[in-house]
Amino acid sequence: MSSETLKELAQAPLQEILHLLLRQLDGALTGRDPSLGTHPSRDLIAALEAGETPENVKDLAAVLMALVEDNLKILRHRLSVDFAGSLAADITQLTGWESTADFLSIADEKAQAEQAIVIASALLLACGRSEYASYLIEVIEDDAGALDVDAVIARRMLLHVGAIDSADADAPSQARAWLRDQSRA
Repeated sequence: MSSETLKELAQAPLQEILHLLLRQLDGALTGRDPSLGTHPSRDLIAALEAGETPENVKDLAAVLMALVEDNLKILRHRLSVDFAGSLAADITQLTGWESTADFLSIADEKAQAEQAIVIASALLLACGRSEYASYLIEVIEDDAGALDVDAVIARRMLLHVGAIDSADADAPSQARAWLRDQSRA
């Protein structure tokens, strides 16, 4: 993704980002709970943006939590790493591949699992589940300012939910402090 596109994503209205995230998980969500539908409703997106929890947000959160756990299991069982370890891993150092096809399959599985965890965690944070924010902070810290798409999404959602000014240079530290406050509450 170009730096210009990433800049636009970082500035996009939250409703657009929520819509994009829900669309990214469309197949996984409807496969787990057909009542979520194949197109995210404007009402659901507006509720997420406002931090409200109508019944369908609770259904969505349950499916998203299962999705995070399933992808964490992929990382643990298939690659023998946790989420932070997966982000930091040099794919060539991971075991379990003998051919180029194996290598590409493992690399794809790793990337897909990481992306699903980030997207689901961002949506869970929007659903009021602050315990999933730690995955977003890990993505931001691993990104170290390079701002790939996962880090942009993670940062945007943390700043929104934590009511942190994105122009503040200390925003990542404020996000960590907000998360500590949430875990104490």
